[in-house]
Amino acid sequence: MFFNRLNGNPRYMKTRAFTLVELLVVIAIIALLMAILLPALNLAKRKASAIVCLANTKNLAVGWYMYADDNDGRIMSAEDDGVNDHGTYVGWIGVPRDASGTRLSVSQTIPPVTDRDEIRGIEVGVLFPYIKTPKPYHCPGDNMRKSIYDGTRVYVSYGVPMCLYGVPKSSGAGYNTQIKNFDEITRPSTRYVFVESAELRNWNMSHHFVMGAPEYTGKATWGWWGPMAINHGDSSVLGFCDGHSEIRKWRDRFTIERVDKLLKAGVTLYGIEYPPLDQVSDIQYMADGWAYRHK
Repeated sequence: MFFNRLNGNPRYMKTRAFTLVELLVVIAIIALLMAILLPALNLAKRKASAIVCLANTKNLAVGWYMYADDNDGRIMSAEDDGVNDHGTYVGWIGVPRDASGTRLSVSQTIPPVTDRDEIRGIEVGVLFPYIKTPKPYHCPGDNMRKSIYDGTRVYVSYGVPMCLYGVPKSSGAGYNTQIKNFDEITRPSTRYVFVESAELRNWNMSHHFVMGAPEYTGKATWGWWGPMAINHGDSSVLGFCDGHSEIRKWRDRFTIERVDKLLKAGVTLYGIEYPPLDQVSDIQYMADGWAYRHK
């Protein structure tokens, strides 16, 4: 009887709707919560990617060290034969290959260079037998770089300093101003071997990283040259010659603004840039970690 009366009496079927003011209040509360939560979520995401990047660079650095140990102290090269036509020489990674094994061009546009092409280049590198998977070659925070040639993702996130056997051909410029054996590296725990790269070319061009070092410029003052990446807020991850990795928080505005400028400009060649005299703490850090020393 009660059930029938409820369903048969229209006044029991009336519901109260939200007023416009109440809806606006609810929307405002949701927007406020989103404004509070999103920065925290983004921060957590950056921290998570940094942790993965630390593991990546540690694995790569340990593999790099093991190669030297297995080869009587001879370190693997930062260079690849696909760049300077060194015949059959391949460094820590090779340039991308298609399914038939053919090296792809630096300015490849058709067909676009795929992740699989880049991974085939990774797999022919002398570091790969120690890593056995391509995953550590890519940082999850490195998700903004697109090739300036074909618009595809640039897979390899790291570069090796050019001074670490970056000129494998004895007749090449700079052959005598580099390190070829591990025992030439002073204080390996302070010398970096893997640097996050902001290279925009669509192959594994990020295989080497170059600074405006005295051996290249003839000057005592250090300058920025290669496109270092800042993938973790205002920080980057570096792997060191003794096998450890660490996060470097950048302190100079010039350092961060230069990375943004290079990414937006989409340049293919990078000139040496000298920071203002009041913003040299970052470049001094990189100079101190550069493995080749004049003294």
